Amino acid sequence: MDVTGTPPRGFTLVESLTALAVAVILLSAGHYVSRDLLPRQRVVAASNQVLGLIQRARARAFTHGPTLLCDGNSQCDRFDVTDHLVVAGDADGDGRIRPADVVEQLKLPAGTTLEWRRFRGQALRYGRLGNLYYQNGHFLICNQGQARRIVMTVMGTARIEPDAGSRCP
Repeated sequence: MDVTGTPPRGFTLVESLTALAVAVILLSAGHYVSRDLLPRQRVVAASNQVLGLIQRARARAFTHGPTLLCDGNSQCDRFDVTDHLVVAGDADGDGRIRPADVVEQLKLPAGTTLEWRRFRGQALRYGRLGNLYYQNGHFLICNQGQARRIVMTVMGTARIEPDAGSRCP
């Protein structure tokens, strides 16, 4: 108490330093979440979504015939780094799609990109038996330095692998 008999107001040095330490810890945790955890979880979610789309495209080929999986931004003309995939029927067998051919689309999470690194071809083309037409390679899925690969075999099957060291676009 001071000379007037009122208790002092404010915080002591120890209380202020404790509050500052707690604030620094919370800010550090928030920085970790935004820098590492969110991009990693976006890549995991995107790779699971893409794998599901691949499996549905392959199943469609078994029941409906030749099916394409390609870059939705280019309408299967080329496969650039993209955030949009399309599954389409290939009734004409020419590898080109029209809007009416699109069966399903997938838009990847914010900031996530996908690149098809392959031996040949601009789209994955599944035949009636669910196999790919002499294509193999992998999809590289990236978000802020975090990456995963979906490896494709000529038989049309796919698997997800962690990716360490790939150069994300």
